[in-house]
Amino acid sequence: MELIEALATRRTNGTFGAAVPPREVVAEIIEAATWAPNHRHTEPWRFFVLAGGARTELGDRVAAEMQAGGATEAQIESTRKKLVRSPVVVVVGQAGSPNDPVLDLEDYAACCCATQNLLLAAHARGLASKWSTGALATMAAAKEYLGLAPHDRIVAYVYLGYPDADAQPERAQRAAAPIDWRGFESG
Repeated sequence: MELIEALATRRTNGTFGAAVPPREVVAEIIEAATWAPNHRHTEPWRFFVLAGGARTELGDRVAAEMQAGGATEAQIESTRKKLVRSPVVVVVGQAGSPNDPVLDLEDYAACCCATQNLLLAAHARGLASKWSTGALATMAAAKEYLGLAPHDRIVAYVYLGYPDADAQPERAQRAAAPIDWRGFESG
């Protein structure tokens, strides 16, 4: 698949079949993630691959935090369902730099770039993917389960699997990007 084609055709697909992608394929797309630009070569990304019961274990930890925080049973159940919607969940974490806010921001950007690489590599291998954040990305229980420090960040939950044969991802049209050309000759 050509790069421009991959960029133009990759779309979020949140409906997955039951088949688990091979570990080697998941490792390959994570390796592609690490080719992201990274200022100062800090390699701040951390990848956690959850499959099988590990998704439910994380759901149990998060559910306990949500329950203690007064969440409704419907909210808790919705979060649990998110974590098992795909056969594999790759959590992209960032090693935080709380004493250097500029480095922390640069590293966050690098982890976002790594996540985009992961999504494109998954697409190239025929996998469906969905990048999600939301409240689940800020929960202390999730960080603890993954072994992240309080100053670290969860950048993405990437849901991975083979696309459900009956579901087709939305093919969104993009508006022209607003570009302010300066210093270019017209033509």
